[in-house]
Order: sequence, then structure tokens, then C-alpha cells
Amino acid sequence: MSGCLRIGLPIIILTALGTYSAFPHPTHDQANLKAIAAESQSLMAAHPISAHGQSTDIPKDQWPPAIAELEPYSVTVYYGSLHIGTRPFFDGGWGYGFAPDKRNLGWLSDCWSELNYGLFWHGPC
Repeated sequence: MSGCLRIGLPIIILTALGTYSAFPHPTHDQANLKAIAAESQSLMAAHPISAHGQSTDIPKDQWPPAIAELEPYSVTVYYGSLHIGTRPFFDGGWGYGFAPDKRNLGWLSDCWSELNYGLFWHGPC
């Protein structure tokens, strides 16, 4: 029995670590969050959107440094919010949202967890 445990336990631990690593996670570094929030606010100011459901995709060469460091696949400004997609998936994927008013984030409010500075995190929802 101890031979099985000696082999099985490392396999279980490696499997758990591999599974955890396969899914994106938000940063909790407060300096990074503050920088991402400031850059998000600047992008929203530079690309104002009317309340008619429009959006603007920000080209990669215009991503500010803290946002670019997240290695997103997309950065999109919406009315009252900005979305930073970090990993696509069929039902929204993972990413950050910035909104001074959480009601402007779109999607279901249960999909978002608050980080700080008006930034939120979501997974597939």
C-alpha cells in the first residue's frame, strides 16, 4: 500500500497543479491593479462610446504598458466600461473588466468578482 501512495500522491499533486495552471487567474498585486485601472480609464476617455450599444476594439499597438503586460487577446471599450480579454472560451472566456459603475460591465453580475480600483475579473459564465 505504501508503494501505491508513494507513486499516487505525486501524480495527484501534479495533476492538481496542472489543472490549476491551465486556467487563467487575475493578478492581486495592488500596484498592477492600480496601473491597469488608470490605463483603462485613459483608454475610455480617449475612445468615448455613446449609449447605443457600440464598442471600439483598441489595436494592440495602442495598448498601454500595464494592460499589454497582461498579454490580452483583445481590449474593447464599451459604454461605461472596458473589457480586457485574457483567454477566449466559447462563453466569454476569462478577463478583466473596468467600470466605475459595476452595472455597466455587461454580462451577469454573478460572473464578476471585484478586485479593486473599479477592476473586476470574470471566468466563463
